[in-house]
Amino acid sequence: ATTQQMAVARDFGVSRIILANQLVGRQAIRYVFDELKRDPALDFYCIVDSEANVAQLVAAAKLANIGRPLQVFLEGGWQGGRTGVRDIATGIKVARAVKAAAPHLALRGVEGFEGLTPADRTAAETQVRTFLDMLVQLAQECEEADLFAPGEVILTAGGSAFYDMVLARFSHAGLKSPTR
Repeated sequence: ATTQQMAVARDFGVSRIILANQLVGRQAIRYVFDELKRDPALDFYCIVDSEANVAQLVAAAKLANIGRPLQVFLEGGWQGGRTGVRDIATGIKVARAVKAAAPHLALRGVEGFEGLTPADRTAAETQVRTFLDMLVQLAQECEEADLFAPGEVILTAGGSAFYDMVLARFSHAGLKSPTR
């Protein structure tokens, strides 16, 4: 969730990291780009959910000149939620900004956090199903618009007790690209 946690993971030799947040702040961004430059085997991903964050990352990537793109996931969110784009149109605008930022950024998939749901289990399941459908629609529309970087598309969501629903929905996302 934080670059401090990432630093601990790196100290223990972890070479594949998903920073489950936007990468923000000069010091954090500098740390990540320094690590990517220092270790070509580091497989790192972070989240984007705004054109402003994309612009900030592009500027930093140009300065860092690491020789490969920063891999990002488009984060979907819901009204009243903590983070993420709230609708498909905004998501596509952010994804287009990532695509336009090539070769500095690469859109590798779609992500969401479904953990902040109502206490009522039935209401929560309905909300999670709707949310997962939105994430899949984001992925489908990004694929149709050729916004993903080459290679497999990664779909990920978490933060709650609904992993079974996430896996079931993402397993049937209907993408043409290889999907993890």
